[in-house]
Amino acid sequence: MIRGLGLPLSRLDARRQMKQLVAARPVGLTVILVLAGALSGCEREEASQYAGCTAINHVTVIDPSAPAGQSLRPNQTVLICGDRIRSVGSARGVGTPKGARGVDGSGKFLIPGLWDMHVHLSAVGTSSAPLFLAFGVTSVRDCGSEFGVLQDWRSQISAGTLAGPRIMGAGAVLESQRFLEAVNKIAGKLEPDLGKSLREIIRGRIGVTSVADAKARVDSLKAKGADFIKVRNAESPEILYAIAEEAKKDSLPLAGHVIRGADLAKASEAGQTSVEHDEDFLDSKPAPITPKQRTELGAEFARNGTVLVPTIVARRSRLAPDREIQAVLKDTVGTTDPMRRYLSPELLHFWKVNVALKKFDEREEGWESKLQKGEDFVRAMRETGVEVLPGTDLGVPLLYPGTSLLEELGIFVDELGMTPLQALNSATVLPARWFGLGGQLGTIAPGKLADLVLLDANPLEDIRHLRQVAGVMANGRYVDRTHLDRLLAEIASPASVRR
Repeated sequence: MIRGLGLPLSRLDARRQMKQLVAARPVGLTVILVLAGALSGCEREEASQYAGCTAINHVTVIDPSAPAGQSLRPNQTVLICGDRIRSVGSARGVGTPKGARGVDGSGKFLIPGLWDMHVHLSAVGTSSAPLFLAFGVTSVRDCGSEFGVLQDWRSQISAGTLAGPRIMGAGAVLESQRFLEAVNKIAGKLEPDLGKSLREIIRGRIGVTSVADAKARVDSLKAKGADFIKVRNAESPEILYAIAEEAKKDSLPLAGHVIRGADLAKASEAGQTSVEHDEDFLDSKPAPITPKQRTELGAEFARNGTVLVPTIVARRSRLAPDREIQAVLKDTVGTTDPMRRYLSPELLHFWKVNVALKKFDEREEGWESKLQKGEDFVRAMRETGVEVLPGTDLGVPLLYPGTSLLEELGIFVDELGMTPLQALNSATVLPARWFGLGGQLGTIAPGKLADLVLLDANPLEDIRHLRQVAGVMANGRYVDRTHLDRLLAEIASPASVRR
């Protein structure tokens, strides 16, 4: 309020009144000084209001949830304050507010941050965290790591001392107790350091022996803060159904492998909301082989919100001969594979454990045939309306943080028949929805969390354009290309690996 004029003035109002007074007739110096002071005060107030905010200007916003032909919104300004999107609107006449950081989005495309829906961070090592962001992955679903590992990642990322993705974790994996005992025996047959590592891995898993035990274990994981439940093996289908029912009662999503002898439709009805990997569906009973069986199962999955996370990209590891993996392990400078130089000691050691376990694989059918049948199953289920989400099974050999997720999306387009828009939807909108976070993540809209990726090319023209990352915003923190490259260089340096 300016005394004597009786009007509350915004910055624009103050400027307008000053111009009108000067244009109309000479005025006293006191009035001009009063108006100038009001203008200066408004500017300071605005600068303070937008301090720490970021405005991405003149960018084309992509909405993965929109129908084809309506997903591009050109020449937009997206304003982010704190960890939230403040506004999204036409850039005409709108500049960067005083106090805010401006990012020129001219000729660029803005998408929601991508999800990798199947990782194992305990195998990866925190030094790999920036790799996710470098490839636009701002959220991951950890399908089995100790809570202490997850908390370490989260606390460093939250404090800003580690650049990394949002983490939704299951904590300890539920297993068959008999399976854990068998693996413990195998550990005794490995080289001492590998056997020790294998025992540490299974110590972080929970053996379930009965229906009553299943319910107690799920409740315990919920009390510890699990975002969802993960089951890998079960001693009987009944135990799986009990786990699913308890998870559903506790309002926790359930991710699980195909349990031998289990009815997938019954597991879905009980509460299993995602089926992991694509190669083991024949272990279910009845195995959905005929078109009629798959149509009926697809209808049941769609009704219950059960999705597939096939991790097709992991076939690279499953089909690779040991000599190929060993060559990458020995190539410390990245001649064989440029991504090799970014890998942490923890991940490389985990690869060695996986290679050592191959000799104990008891599968009767060859991997190549089994994987092809699994991919055919996923394609057929998708045609019935089942949603397919991208995950990598990060931790197994020859898979890399961030970039392997982009490979999976390429497979979705090239081999499953998705359009680039559908593939982008599968990595943004659908994962957020699976967690019940559709109101917080998955699209670019006011009030949502600011997980964003700025691209130099349109991914709807070619899904491989997702690799052209100009900048990434994770939970409101913007990292430009220069900073991303600096982070990658630090990861690749031997001193950084030693730290």
